[in-house]
Amino acid sequence: MNYSGHLRAMNAMEPIVVDILEEHFVKPGVLNCTCDNCKLDILLLTLNHLPTHYTSSQEGEAYIKAHYMNLQQQSDVLREITNSVQVIEQKPHHRL
Repeated sequence: MNYSGHLRAMNAMEPIVVDILEEHFVKPGVLNCTCDNCKLDILLLTLNHLPTHYTSSQEGEAYIKAHYMNLQQQSDVLREITNSVQVIEQKPHHRL
């Protein structure tokens, strides 16, 4: 397969996780540490525990986001973020 570089593959779960992380953990001040390292570690750990949904179009991203408007799907993402927060807060990878 020739890859020209004009197409961009993305995991559509990333913006979903970022939005939920910001809304439920960062803005309300729930996290012990809101440094970029901790937030990125939480994001990456969460994405590693959720199914990936790759797309190369805005239409595909919109379809996946619509699927995750379902309360059960949001609950699943929230549960994984909560687990990741607990792990990262116990062992942060930065100097205090």
